[in-house]
Amino acid sequence: MFNTCSIRSVCMALCILAGGMLRAQGGAESRVRAADQYFQEMAYALAVQEYTAAADMGAVNEHVTKRLAECNMVLGNTEEAERWYAIVVKFLNREPRDLYNYAQALKSNGKYEQAEEWMDRYLATLPPEGGPQRSNISAFVRKFTDQPDRFTIRDLSINTSYSDFAPTWLGEDHVVFSSSRRSTVGVKRLAALNGQPFLDLFEADRTSDGDLVNVRELPGRVNTRLHEGPATCSIDGGTMYFTRNGARRDRDGIDRLGIYRAKADGGDWTSVDPFLYNNTSSNMGDPALSPDGRYLYFVSDMPGGYGGTDIYVCKDLGGQWGEPENLGPAVNTPYNEVTPFIAADGTLYFASDGHPGLGGLDIFAAPTVGPATFNASINVGAPINGPKDDLSFIIDKAGRAGYFASDRPGGKGDDDIYAFIMHYPLEQRYLCTGTVIDDEDGEPKPAVDVTLMDDHDNVIGTTTTDSRGEYSFAVQREKEYKVVARMKGRYDGEQHLSTENIESQQIIARDIHLVPDAGIWLRGAVRYKEKIGFIEGMTVSAVNLTSFFTESSVTGPGGDFSFRLQPNEEYEVLFEKAGYFSMSVPVNTAGIKRGVIDLNQARDLVFERITVGEPISLKYVTWAGRDNKLDPIGRTELDGLVERMKVNPNLVVEIGVHTDAQGDPESALKLTQKRADVVVDYLRSKGVAKDRVLGKGYGSTRLLNHCVPGVQCSEEEHAENRRTEYTVTRVLQ
Repeated sequence: MFNTCSIRSVCMALCILAGGMLRAQGGAESRVRAADQYFQEMAYALAVQEYTAAADMGAVNEHVTKRLAECNMVLGNTEEAERWYAIVVKFLNREPRDLYNYAQALKSNGKYEQAEEWMDRYLATLPPEGGPQRSNISAFVRKFTDQPDRFTIRDLSINTSYSDFAPTWLGEDHVVFSSSRRSTVGVKRLAALNGQPFLDLFEADRTSDGDLVNVRELPGRVNTRLHEGPATCSIDGGTMYFTRNGARRDRDGIDRLGIYRAKADGGDWTSVDPFLYNNTSSNMGDPALSPDGRYLYFVSDMPGGYGGTDIYVCKDLGGQWGEPENLGPAVNTPYNEVTPFIAADGTLYFASDGHPGLGGLDIFAAPTVGPATFNASINVGAPINGPKDDLSFIIDKAGRAGYFASDRPGGKGDDDIYAFIMHYPLEQRYLCTGTVIDDEDGEPKPAVDVTLMDDHDNVIGTTTTDSRGEYSFAVQREKEYKVVARMKGRYDGEQHLSTENIESQQIIARDIHLVPDAGIWLRGAVRYKEKIGFIEGMTVSAVNLTSFFTESSVTGPGGDFSFRLQPNEEYEVLFEKAGYFSMSVPVNTAGIKRGVIDLNQARDLVFERITVGEPISLKYVTWAGRDNKLDPIGRTELDGLVERMKVNPNLVVEIGVHTDAQGDPESALKLTQKRADVVVDYLRSKGVAKDRVLGKGYGSTRLLNHCVPGVQCSEEEHAENRRTEYTVTRVLQ
């Protein structure tokens, strides 16, 4: 019952209201007071009436305007919500959330470019660590609408002007669904939240062409004077779990949704019992049984979730459901996830307004990776999803046909149920998109050639920017890429990206800036050493060693940096980021008048984390026999350590020398100590301060393998224990 009758509220506790409730009398102030009371009771339809009356009397202030926008959005009146939010965002003391809500309203009305503009304004109010600074709404829309032939959909004859939604299988040939069509049973009763008759559960027969016919009220004791639905049925048709409101009310008088179980008895549904975890402080609804009946999924706004409504699961522990477990961030978001359904292949289908979508609630599929565990969610795309609310997706055992609900235009009214056929399977696709911008005039440039390359500079794909200067490429998980744009009269522009965490983003944006092909430019990108990916937030400084003028920049999400250099000058380029070893690279522009210097071609710009107490191997510092002399290759590697110590003046290190377990242990300790002293002396001779380096010979006391005295080992196994390392023991403040 979460999100029924075009209601898309976080908390769907409903208030029961008899028809003919008296409206407030008096002036604008009393109207607002009455509206505020209705709003607190979640009687949004009545609240809209009173706020509108107050606005008509001249009370078009921030409070009334925002409440009208919020109520209309909850009620699914997105055009009205957009109209009021357009006023809200003009107030001087508007809140960032108002920008977000306005963007959502625009998105629900299919105004994607405007929605992107306002969503980006909202993101700009967040701290850098608060999330991406670009919404990519237009790119997501293109992604989710580029395969419209995947589904064929059709309207059904059972739909009415009331809310019809939440289909669920009752065997293969019958469907149970929720509807507010039963408008007169004794005294007419309406939901204050949206002014519609209360929901009940109905059953329909499925025809060979997928239509639903012969609608009848579900027999037995399930339907009452309260709201009932959505529901889920066991494979054998003997058990039903369904949502009902009004049986539990909190201390403020707000009805809470609960889940109930009913048993089939002949032709009736009887023996209605409440779910173990129903309570008066949280809503429980939208139940969904796994095909084997061992797991019960449901939706709740209980504390401890990700926000809004989350999907939870309980496991059958032998006649009793275990405690609810949140499905985690692959499914749940800070917003609302509703109407779960588990397909025969274990895929979880659900609706969400928190994952990237086309507007309102969209339907998503999360493939299973184990019992009650799911992969990143996939937007099923158009034509199933659209700007309005789409939810309640179910699919048959063959994974080909089923039903969903939507309040899209063209239906018979409110939520309607639609049938679909899926012609080919869903697949998760990831994209890299961006805009090519000419820095000379700051404008996006159409018809620019753009190339996607892998980490070995192999061409993966080519394209040209569209009329808005935008490009798009399909990319794969766990890869590194470079995007290059070429335009006459400009140096090639490039940006890097990696896709190690793209499951949560789906689309990575990289704008490419082009500069005139004059002068000297230095550029590059910094990477992690221990994993794929580029380092964001590293400070890169180019120091002119003649004038000592320093220019600095901070790398973006692709690890990219660029500087304009002067000809015939020497520079030191310094790379610094807290927690990482710094690096210094010399650059000389002697004899260069114009061009691009790619620092990645001259130096491997990979960076290691500083981990105190973790040894780092000096793999080229080796020793012959019982000798303690450094060879030229070893000295070269130690020169690199000297440079690291100078660029990182706050590090204190220990040189550790180890050998194998062959021979006398005492002699091994003495030999390795002599070798450690040799290394320390070399470092000090190169300018490393005495108090920053200590040498320690460990002999055979710290073996890496099983080759202890008396154990026969190969030469390769013994060689593993003969090593020279350095370890950061302290980082000076």
